[in-house]
Amino acid sequence: MKLQDVNYICKLIYESFHIPVIFLNEHNHLEFEFASQKIKNPFHTSTQDLLKQFQLNYEHYPFPLLVKSEYYEHYFIIQVRNLDQYKGMIIVGPTLPSELSNERLAALVNDMPVQKELGEKLVHYYELLPRTSNLKFINISMQLYYMLYQKTLDPANILLKNIEAGEHIVQIEDPFTTISQKRENVSFHHDFIYEKRLFQYIKEGRKDEFLKVFKLSPDKGELGVLSKKSQLRSSKNLAISAITLATRAAMEGGLHHEIAYTLSDLYIQNLEDLTNMKSVDLFMEQALSDFADRVRKHKQQRYSKPINMCINYIYTHLYEDLTLTTLANLIEMHPNYLSALFKKEVGISIAEYIHRTKVDEAKSLITFTDYSLLKISTILNFHDQSYFTKVFKKYVGVTPKKYKQNNIESV
Repeated sequence: MKLQDVNYICKLIYESFHIPVIFLNEHNHLEFEFASQKIKNPFHTSTQDLLKQFQLNYEHYPFPLLVKSEYYEHYFIIQVRNLDQYKGMIIVGPTLPSELSNERLAALVNDMPVQKELGEKLVHYYELLPRTSNLKFINISMQLYYMLYQKTLDPANILLKNIEAGEHIVQIEDPFTTISQKRENVSFHHDFIYEKRLFQYIKEGRKDEFLKVFKLSPDKGELGVLSKKSQLRSSKNLAISAITLATRAAMEGGLHHEIAYTLSDLYIQNLEDLTNMKSVDLFMEQALSDFADRVRKHKQQRYSKPINMCINYIYTHLYEDLTLTTLANLIEMHPNYLSALFKKEVGISIAEYIHRTKVDEAKSLITFTDYSLLKISTILNFHDQSYFTKVFKKYVGVTPKKYKQNNIESV
Protein backbone atom coordinates (compact mmCIF):
# COMPACT_ATOMS: atom_id res chain seq x y z
CA MET A 1 0.00 0.00 0.00
CA LYS A 2 1.43 3.37 -1.04
CA LEU A 3 1.76 6.24 1.42
CA GLN A 4 -0.26 8.53 -0.85
CA ASP A 5 -3.15 6.01 -0.70
CA VAL A 6 -3.08 6.09 3.10
CA ASN A 7 -2.97 9.88 2.98
CA TYR A 8 -6.00 9.98 0.68
CA ILE A 9 -8.01 7.56 2.84
CA CYS A 10 -7.22 9.52 6.00
CA LYS A 11 -8.22 12.76 4.30
CA LEU A 12 -11.56 11.23 3.28
CA ILE A 13 -12.25 10.11 6.85
CA TYR A 14 -11.41 13.56 8.21
CA GLU A 15 -13.52 15.42 5.65
CA SER A 16 -16.45 13.00 6.07
CA PHE A 17 -16.62 13.00 9.87
CA HIS A 18 -14.58 16.07 10.92
CA ILE A 19 -12.60 13.98 13.40
CA PRO A 20 -8.80 14.48 13.57
CA VAL A 21 -6.70 11.83 11.81
CA ILE A 22 -2.96 11.25 12.31
CA PHE A 23 -0.59 8.80 10.63
CA LEU A 24 2.62 7.62 12.33
CA ASN A 25 5.16 5.60 10.36
CA GLU A 26 6.83 2.38 11.55
CA HIS A 27 9.31 4.44 13.56
CA ASN A 28 6.50 6.32 15.35
CA HIS A 29 7.34 9.52 13.48
CA LEU A 30 4.51 11.80 12.37
CA GLU A 31 4.01 11.59 8.60
CA PHE A 32 0.87 13.72 8.27
CA GLU A 33 -2.24 14.82 10.12
CA PHE A 34 -5.66 16.27 9.35
CA ALA A 35 -7.05 18.34 12.21
CA SER A 36 -8.52 21.70 13.14
CA GLN A 37 -5.92 24.11 14.48
CA LYS A 38 -8.55 25.51 16.85
CA ILE A 39 -8.74 22.33 18.93
CA LYS A 40 -5.77 22.01 21.29
CA ASN A 41 -5.65 20.09 24.56
CA PRO A 42 -4.21 22.58 27.12
CA PHE A 43 -2.12 19.81 28.65
CA HIS A 44 -0.32 19.04 25.37
CA THR A 45 1.96 21.75 23.97
CA SER A 46 2.42 20.06 20.58
CA THR A 47 1.32 17.15 18.45
CA GLN A 48 4.52 15.30 19.39
CA ASP A 49 3.69 15.82 23.05
CA LEU A 50 0.23 14.36 22.49
CA LEU A 51 1.69 11.37 20.64
CA LYS A 52 3.83 10.31 23.60
CA GLN A 53 0.78 8.63 25.09
CA PHE A 54 0.63 6.29 22.09
CA GLN A 55 4.13 4.86 22.48
CA LEU A 56 2.79 1.37 23.10
CA ASN A 57 3.36 -1.63 20.86
CA TYR A 58 0.19 -1.67 18.78
CA GLU A 59 1.51 -3.59 15.77
CA HIS A 60 0.48 -6.96 17.24
CA TYR A 61 -3.23 -6.04 17.23
CA PRO A 62 -4.65 -6.34 13.69
CA PHE A 63 -8.02 -4.80 14.50
CA PRO A 64 -9.25 -1.34 15.57
CA LEU A 65 -8.07 -0.63 19.11
CA LEU A 66 -10.37 1.60 21.17
CA VAL A 67 -8.40 3.98 23.37
CA LYS A 68 -9.52 6.39 26.08
CA SER A 69 -7.12 8.97 27.46
CA GLU A 70 -6.85 10.27 31.00
CA TYR A 71 -8.67 13.39 29.76
CA TYR A 72 -11.66 11.32 28.64
CA GLU A 73 -10.85 11.67 24.94
CA HIS A 74 -11.76 8.74 22.68
CA TYR A 75 -9.49 7.45 19.92
CA PHE A 76 -9.23 4.39 17.76
CA ILE A 77 -6.00 3.04 16.28
CA ILE A 78 -5.59 0.91 13.15
CA GLN A 79 -2.22 -0.43 12.09
CA VAL A 80 -1.16 -0.11 8.45
CA ARG A 81 0.46 -3.17 6.86
CA ASN A 82 1.74 -3.84 3.38
CA LEU A 83 2.69 -7.38 2.32
CA ASP A 84 2.46 -8.33 5.98
CA GLN A 85 5.02 -5.68 6.91
CA TYR A 86 4.14 -3.14 9.60
CA LYS A 87 4.20 0.36 8.08
CA GLY A 88 2.71 2.46 10.85
CA MET A 89 -0.61 3.30 12.46
CA ILE A 90 -3.53 5.62 11.92
CA ILE A 91 -4.88 7.41 15.00
CA VAL A 92 -8.42 8.80 14.71
CA GLY A 93 -9.57 11.18 17.42
CA PRO A 94 -10.05 12.76 19.82
CA THR A 95 -13.82 12.68 20.16
CA LEU A 96 -16.26 12.63 23.04
CA PRO A 97 -19.38 10.43 23.40
CA SER A 98 -22.42 12.22 21.99
CA GLU A 99 -24.54 11.65 25.10
CA LEU A 100 -22.08 13.46 27.39
CA SER A 101 -23.41 16.96 28.15
CA ASN A 102 -21.23 20.00 28.77
CA GLU A 103 -22.58 20.15 32.32
CA ARG A 104 -21.40 16.60 32.94
CA LEU A 105 -17.97 17.41 31.53
CA ALA A 106 -17.68 20.41 33.81
CA ALA A 107 -18.47 18.16 36.77
CA LEU A 108 -15.78 15.72 35.65
CA VAL A 109 -13.21 18.50 35.39
CA ASN A 110 -14.12 19.69 38.90
CA ASP A 111 -13.11 16.26 40.20
CA MET A 112 -9.69 16.51 38.55
CA PRO A 113 -6.76 17.86 40.62
CA VAL A 114 -5.97 20.75 38.27
CA GLN A 115 -5.76 24.50 38.73
CA LYS A 116 -8.89 26.51 38.01
CA GLU A 117 -7.39 28.24 34.98
CA LEU A 118 -6.37 24.93 33.37
CA GLY A 119 -9.74 23.45 34.29
CA GLU A 120 -11.53 26.25 32.44
CA LYS A 121 -9.34 25.70 29.37
CA LEU A 122 -10.06 21.98 29.49
CA VAL A 123 -13.82 22.62 29.60
CA HIS A 124 -13.49 24.90 26.58
CA TYR A 125 -11.44 22.25 24.80
CA TYR A 126 -14.16 19.68 25.47
CA GLU A 127 -16.79 22.00 24.03
CA LEU A 128 -14.84 22.13 20.73
CA LEU A 129 -14.30 18.39 20.37
CA PRO A 130 -16.48 16.47 17.90
CA ARG A 131 -19.19 14.32 19.52
CA THR A 132 -19.77 10.77 18.34
CA SER A 133 -21.69 7.89 19.87
CA ASN A 134 -19.71 4.77 20.73
CA LEU A 135 -21.44 2.72 18.06
CA LYS A 136 -20.91 5.33 15.35
CA PHE A 137 -17.25 5.66 16.33
CA ILE A 138 -16.79 1.91 15.99
CA ASN A 139 -18.58 2.00 12.63
CA ILE A 140 -16.14 4.68 11.45
CA SER A 141 -13.27 2.40 12.44
CA MET A 142 -14.89 -0.41 10.44
CA GLN A 143 -15.23 1.88 7.43
CA LEU A 144 -11.56 2.93 7.62
CA TYR A 145 -10.48 -0.68 8.07
CA TYR A 146 -12.46 -1.73 5.01
CA MET A 147 -10.94 1.09 2.93
CA LEU A 148 -7.48 -0.17 3.88
CA TYR A 149 -7.97 -3.93 3.63
CA GLN A 150 -11.37 -4.60 1.97
CA LYS A 151 -12.33 -6.79 4.93
CA THR A 152 -15.57 -6.57 6.91
CA LEU A 153 -15.74 -6.41 10.70
CA ASP A 154 -18.47 -6.79 13.32
CA PRO A 155 -18.94 -4.19 16.13
CA ALA A 156 -19.46 -6.80 18.84
CA ASN A 157 -16.33 -8.69 17.77
CA ILE A 158 -14.30 -5.50 17.85
CA LEU A 159 -15.39 -4.93 21.44
CA LEU A 160 -14.65 -8.50 22.49
CA LYS A 161 -11.21 -8.37 20.85
CA ASN A 162 -10.46 -5.16 22.74
CA ILE A 163 -11.51 -6.82 25.99
CA GLU A 164 -9.28 -9.79 25.22
CA ALA A 165 -6.37 -7.49 24.37
CA GLY A 166 -6.41 -6.33 27.97
CA GLU A 167 -7.27 -3.02 29.55
CA HIS A 168 -3.59 -2.08 29.88
CA ILE A 169 -3.41 -2.01 26.08
CA VAL A 170 -6.66 -0.25 25.18
CA GLN A 171 -6.61 2.38 27.91
CA ILE A 172 -4.05 5.07 28.63
CA GLU A 173 -3.48 5.28 32.36
CA ASP A 174 -2.61 8.21 34.58
CA PRO A 175 -2.00 7.97 38.35
CA PHE A 176 -3.97 11.05 39.36
CA THR A 177 -6.99 10.71 37.14
CA THR A 178 -10.41 10.10 38.63
CA ILE A 179 -12.26 10.45 35.33
CA SER A 180 -14.60 7.58 34.58
CA GLN A 181 -13.21 5.51 31.71
CA LYS A 182 -16.45 3.72 31.01
CA ARG A 183 -19.10 6.24 32.04
CA GLU A 184 -20.64 6.32 28.57
CA ASN A 185 -21.18 2.57 28.69
CA VAL A 186 -24.07 2.37 31.10
CA SER A 187 -27.34 4.10 31.88
CA PHE A 188 -30.11 3.19 34.27
CA HIS A 189 -32.86 5.71 33.66
CA HIS A 190 -32.47 7.58 30.38
CA ASP A 191 -32.95 4.62 28.02
CA PHE A 192 -35.54 2.09 29.19
CA ILE A 193 -35.05 -0.31 26.27
CA TYR A 194 -31.27 -0.40 26.78
CA GLU A 195 -31.71 -1.04 30.50
CA LYS A 196 -34.30 -3.75 29.91
CA ARG A 197 -32.04 -5.54 27.49
CA LEU A 198 -29.08 -5.54 29.90
CA PHE A 199 -31.02 -7.04 32.77
CA GLN A 200 -32.81 -9.52 30.52
CA TYR A 201 -29.41 -11.02 29.70
CA ILE A 202 -28.57 -11.23 33.39
CA LYS A 203 -31.88 -12.97 34.02
CA GLU A 204 -31.09 -15.48 31.25
CA GLY A 205 -27.51 -16.01 32.43
CA ARG A 206 -26.03 -14.83 29.13
CA LYS A 207 -22.83 -13.18 30.27
CA ASP A 208 -21.20 -12.75 26.84
CA GLU A 209 -24.28 -11.08 25.37
CA PHE A 210 -24.55 -8.86 28.46
CA LEU A 211 -20.96 -7.65 28.02
CA LYS A 212 -21.51 -6.91 24.33
CA VAL A 213 -24.53 -4.73 25.06
CA PHE A 214 -22.91 -3.17 28.16
CA LYS A 215 -20.00 -1.97 26.03
CA LEU A 216 -22.27 -0.37 23.43
CA SER A 217 -23.99 2.61 24.95
CA PRO A 218 -27.22 4.04 23.48
CA ASP A 219 -26.85 6.66 20.74
CA LYS A 220 -29.02 9.14 22.63
CA GLY A 221 -29.72 10.12 26.17
CA GLU A 222 -27.74 11.28 29.15
CA LEU A 223 -26.52 9.65 32.32
CA GLY A 224 -28.24 10.42 35.57
CA VAL A 225 -26.57 12.64 38.13
CA LEU A 226 -27.28 11.06 41.52
CA SER A 227 -25.19 13.48 43.55
CA LYS A 228 -24.74 17.18 42.83
CA LYS A 229 -21.72 17.60 45.11
CA SER A 230 -19.49 14.71 44.05
CA GLN A 231 -19.04 12.90 40.77
CA LEU A 232 -17.57 9.94 42.67
CA ARG A 233 -20.65 9.76 44.89
CA SER A 234 -22.86 9.94 41.81
CA SER A 235 -20.93 7.05 40.24
CA LYS A 236 -21.34 4.94 43.38
CA ASN A 237 -25.06 5.67 43.55
CA LEU A 238 -25.46 4.65 39.90
CA ALA A 239 -23.58 1.42 40.61
CA ILE A 240 -25.74 0.67 43.65
CA SER A 241 -28.86 1.18 41.52
CA ALA A 242 -27.47 -1.18 38.89
CA ILE A 243 -26.55 -3.85 41.43
CA THR A 244 -30.04 -3.64 42.96
CA LEU A 245 -31.69 -4.17 39.58
CA ALA A 246 -29.24 -6.96 38.71
CA THR A 247 -30.06 -8.70 42.00
CA ARG A 248 -33.74 -8.83 41.08
CA ALA A 249 -32.96 -10.00 37.54
CA ALA A 250 -30.73 -12.79 38.86
CA MET A 251 -33.45 -13.98 41.27
CA GLU A 252 -35.96 -14.00 38.42
CA GLY A 253 -33.42 -16.10 36.53
CA GLY A 254 -33.43 -18.74 39.26
CA LEU A 255 -30.57 -17.67 41.56
CA HIS A 256 -31.56 -18.39 45.17
CA HIS A 257 -32.72 -15.19 46.87
CA GLU A 258 -30.38 -15.64 49.87
CA ILE A 259 -27.38 -15.94 47.56
CA ALA A 260 -28.51 -12.97 45.47
CA TYR A 261 -29.12 -10.70 48.48
CA THR A 262 -25.84 -11.73 50.13
CA LEU A 263 -23.94 -10.95 46.93
CA SER A 264 -25.72 -7.61 46.66
CA ASP A 265 -24.71 -6.66 50.22
CA LEU A 266 -21.10 -7.68 49.64
CA TYR A 267 -20.88 -5.80 46.34
CA ILE A 268 -22.27 -2.60 47.82
CA GLN A 269 -20.03 -2.82 50.90
CA ASN A 270 -16.93 -3.27 48.72
CA LEU A 271 -18.12 -0.53 46.40
CA GLU A 272 -18.10 1.99 49.23
CA ASP A 273 -14.38 1.35 49.82
CA LEU A 274 -13.41 2.43 46.31
CA THR A 275 -11.77 5.83 45.93
CA ASN A 276 -12.07 6.75 42.25
CA MET A 277 -14.70 6.56 39.53
CA LYS A 278 -12.66 4.35 37.25
CA SER A 279 -12.53 1.57 39.83
CA VAL A 280 -16.26 2.04 40.53
CA ASP A 281 -17.10 1.56 36.84
CA LEU A 282 -14.92 -1.52 36.51
CA PHE A 283 -16.32 -2.99 39.74
CA MET A 284 -19.90 -2.44 38.55
CA GLU A 285 -19.18 -4.23 35.26
CA GLN A 286 -17.62 -7.16 37.14
CA ALA A 287 -20.50 -7.38 39.62
CA LEU A 288 -23.19 -7.41 36.94
CA SER A 289 -21.22 -9.92 34.87
CA ASP A 290 -20.88 -12.13 37.93
CA PHE A 291 -24.64 -12.15 38.45
CA ALA A 292 -25.15 -13.28 34.83
CA ASP A 293 -22.48 -15.95 35.21
CA ARG A 294 -23.99 -17.30 38.45
CA VAL A 295 -27.42 -17.54 36.84
CA ARG A 296 -25.87 -19.51 33.96
CA LYS A 297 -24.09 -21.89 36.33
CA HIS A 298 -27.25 -22.37 38.38
CA LYS A 299 -29.18 -23.32 35.26
CA GLN A 300 -26.46 -25.76 34.22
CA GLN A 301 -26.29 -27.55 37.57
CA ARG A 302 -29.56 -29.28 36.75
CA TYR A 303 -28.20 -31.10 33.70
CA SER A 304 -25.41 -33.49 32.74
CA LYS A 305 -22.35 -32.36 30.81
CA PRO A 306 -23.60 -33.56 27.38
CA ILE A 307 -26.92 -31.72 27.80
CA ASN A 308 -25.17 -28.55 28.98
CA MET A 309 -22.94 -28.74 25.91
CA CYS A 310 -26.03 -28.97 23.71
CA ILE A 311 -27.74 -26.05 25.46
CA ASN A 312 -24.62 -23.87 25.22
CA TYR A 313 -24.28 -24.72 21.54
CA ILE A 314 -27.92 -23.83 20.90
CA TYR A 315 -27.47 -20.42 22.56
CA THR A 316 -24.25 -19.60 20.71
CA HIS A 317 -25.51 -20.82 17.31
CA LEU A 318 -29.08 -19.62 17.58
CA TYR A 319 -28.96 -17.87 14.20
CA GLU A 320 -27.97 -21.05 12.41
CA ASP A 321 -29.91 -24.09 11.26
CA LEU A 322 -29.87 -26.26 14.40
CA THR A 323 -30.56 -29.98 14.08
CA LEU A 324 -30.48 -33.09 16.25
CA THR A 325 -27.74 -34.53 14.00
CA THR A 326 -25.53 -31.47 14.51
CA LEU A 327 -25.86 -31.70 18.31
CA ALA A 328 -25.29 -35.46 18.30
CA ASN A 329 -22.09 -35.05 16.29
CA LEU A 330 -20.97 -32.31 18.70
CA ILE A 331 -21.05 -34.60 21.72
CA GLU A 332 -20.32 -37.81 19.81
CA MET A 333 -23.55 -39.51 20.81
CA HIS A 334 -26.17 -41.40 18.79
CA PRO A 335 -29.04 -39.05 17.85
CA ASN A 336 -31.71 -41.36 19.29
CA TYR A 337 -29.90 -41.69 22.61
CA LEU A 338 -29.30 -37.93 22.80
CA SER A 339 -32.95 -37.25 22.03
CA ALA A 340 -34.10 -39.53 24.84
CA LEU A 341 -31.53 -38.15 27.31
CA PHE A 342 -32.45 -34.55 26.53
CA LYS A 343 -36.18 -35.24 26.97
CA LYS A 344 -35.48 -37.03 30.28
CA GLU A 345 -33.36 -34.23 31.79
CA VAL A 346 -34.93 -31.09 30.34
CA GLY A 347 -38.52 -32.31 30.11
CA ILE A 348 -39.08 -31.30 26.49
CA SER A 349 -37.69 -32.46 23.16
CA ILE A 350 -34.67 -30.87 21.51
CA ALA A 351 -36.84 -29.52 18.71
CA GLU A 352 -39.20 -27.86 21.18
CA TYR A 353 -36.26 -26.43 23.18
CA ILE A 354 -34.79 -24.92 20.02
CA HIS A 355 -38.16 -23.45 19.06
CA ARG A 356 -38.70 -21.97 22.53
CA THR A 357 -35.21 -20.49 22.57
CA LYS A 358 -35.59 -19.00 19.11
CA VAL A 359 -38.97 -17.54 20.03
CA ASP A 360 -37.42 -15.95 23.14
CA GLU A 361 -34.72 -14.46 20.92
CA ALA A 362 -37.38 -13.24 18.49
CA LYS A 363 -39.14 -11.51 21.39
CA SER A 364 -35.89 -9.74 22.28
CA LEU A 365 -35.31 -8.69 18.67
CA ILE A 366 -38.86 -7.35 18.40
CA THR A 367 -38.42 -5.43 21.66
CA PHE A 368 -34.86 -4.16 21.27
CA THR A 369 -34.38 -3.62 17.53
CA ASP A 370 -36.22 -2.09 14.58
CA TYR A 371 -35.88 -5.28 12.51
CA SER A 372 -38.88 -6.22 10.41
CA LEU A 373 -40.70 -9.45 11.27
CA LEU A 374 -39.57 -10.87 7.94
CA LYS A 375 -35.94 -10.15 8.77
CA ILE A 376 -36.29 -11.69 12.23
CA SER A 377 -37.83 -14.88 10.89
CA THR A 378 -35.12 -15.08 8.22
CA ILE A 379 -32.07 -14.56 10.45
CA LEU A 380 -33.44 -17.07 12.98
CA ASN A 381 -33.62 -19.65 10.18
CA PHE A 382 -37.35 -20.29 10.13
CA HIS A 383 -38.49 -21.87 6.87
CA ASP A 384 -40.85 -19.01 6.06
CA GLN A 385 -42.67 -16.20 7.81
CA SER A 386 -45.95 -18.09 8.15
CA TYR A 387 -44.18 -20.95 9.93
CA PHE A 388 -42.44 -18.42 12.18
CA THR A 389 -45.81 -16.88 13.03
CA LYS A 390 -47.29 -20.29 13.82
CA VAL A 391 -44.41 -21.29 16.15
CA PHE A 392 -44.32 -17.87 17.82
CA LYS A 393 -48.06 -17.89 18.56
CA LYS A 394 -47.82 -21.44 19.93
CA TYR A 395 -45.44 -20.36 22.72
CA VAL A 396 -46.36 -16.71 23.24
CA GLY A 397 -50.11 -16.83 22.70
CA VAL A 398 -50.19 -13.98 20.19
CA THR A 399 -48.75 -13.44 16.72
CA PRO A 400 -45.40 -11.61 16.32
CA LYS A 401 -47.26 -8.64 14.83
CA LYS A 402 -49.56 -8.39 17.85
CA TYR A 403 -46.62 -8.83 20.24
CA LYS A 404 -44.81 -5.97 18.50
CA GLN A 405 -47.88 -3.72 18.73
CA ASN A 406 -48.25 -4.48 22.45
CA ASN A 407 -44.59 -3.59 23.05
CA ILE A 408 -44.92 -0.27 21.21
CA GLU A 409 -48.01 0.62 23.24
CA SER A 410 -46.35 -0.29 26.58
CA VAL A 411 -43.20 1.83 26.05
